Amino acid sequence: MIEKGEVMGMRLRKSPILGIYNKAFSFEPYIPPGISLMAAQKMWPTTQGKGMVVAVVDTGIDYLHPDLKNNLVGGKSFVPAEKDYMDLNGHGTHVAGIIAANGKILGMAPEAGLLAVKVLNRDGFGTNSSIIQGLAWARRWEGDKGQRVNVINLSLGGPFPNKDLHNEIIKAVNAGITVVCAAGNAGDANPDTPEISYPAYYLETLAVGAINLQTGIADFSNSNDRIDVVAPGVDTYSTYPDKSYVKLSGTSMAAPHLSGAVALITSRYLMKFNQIPTPDYIRSYLHMQAVDLGDLGFDNLYGYGLFTFNTDGGKAIKLIIDQRKYYLNNKEQQLKKAPFVHEGEPVASIREICDLLSTGSMFIPPDGSEDNPTGQVEIWS
Repeated sequence: MIEKGEVMGMRLRKSPILGIYNKAFSFEPYIPPGISLMAAQKMWPTTQGKGMVVAVVDTGIDYLHPDLKNNLVGGKSFVPAEKDYMDLNGHGTHVAGIIAANGKILGMAPEAGLLAVKVLNRDGFGTNSSIIQGLAWARRWEGDKGQRVNVINLSLGGPFPNKDLHNEIIKAVNAGITVVCAAGNAGDANPDTPEISYPAYYLETLAVGAINLQTGIADFSNSNDRIDVVAPGVDTYSTYPDKSYVKLSGTSMAAPHLSGAVALITSRYLMKFNQIPTPDYIRSYLHMQAVDLGDLGFDNLYGYGLFTFNTDGGKAIKLIIDQRKYYLNNKEQQLKKAPFVHEGEPVASIREICDLLSTGSMFIPPDGSEDNPTGQVEIWS
């Protein structure tokens, strides 16, 4: 997010890269933990976002990255010195992967379209004028199959409001586009000391704060009375230029988790009701579905809580082999039976794991019949 704010521009704060990888973590498509924490997989049997378009208003996108190139529906640069929308910084490519990577790793909505709107240069700096032009272009954009932008992701911001930028965001929302913004990285984890960043603080946007993978608030995440929800934004694994992958932290990473979720919500709504939901509907749905992590209801740190497609979600569970103790959201708990390793695979009580996940299960002992000679387990989810 923001290193410093200026009336005429915005600059990304460079996040420390925790490691550069030229491969994913498994031979199967890898689902990063932030995606799982928001339970995107529960939506995928119904929709993976096909037909939806998310505009990534950022540093561009590496359109040659194998995990992104098939999802790109177009792009344009509004940076005068960089005519191509190729990402020369890395930030936009990382954001895009969280939304819709579909290759060695999977994003929140792996079949959604990505529209690259380059408004920040290779140093992560962009003028308000470039950002406004990019937003206006995204609002008017139409694909060769009649597609329109459904979601705009703005993982950028600064401490100063700008009337023209605000007006352009209002136009986008009035056109039926949901505008998702990173809340900002100037936080101190104190709900009583608000930190304000624009455009996230505008009433028309969805402001997204960041939590870690144990569902605790990220100590850099802005707190104020306009935080809508939080999403994973610490040690976030995603795509990066030159066919690589990196982990980055910031509310810049939390916002695209939500943008991908909005693409899934919009796609499902369209399938069910044959129309696109309004931004107001999306906001209400997110608030209602969010899992409280702080005070009950709204609070300045977590907003309405962690949005997840699992109404009993927001659980980060860590089991320890050969020990009964385990951790649920960093709080120590006790199992009845310790997990163990068998033939290189971790094994634990099915019923206890189902209980942790709030999933119903039942063990049916063997009864000597042909259908049940050794016993059965039934699971409902």
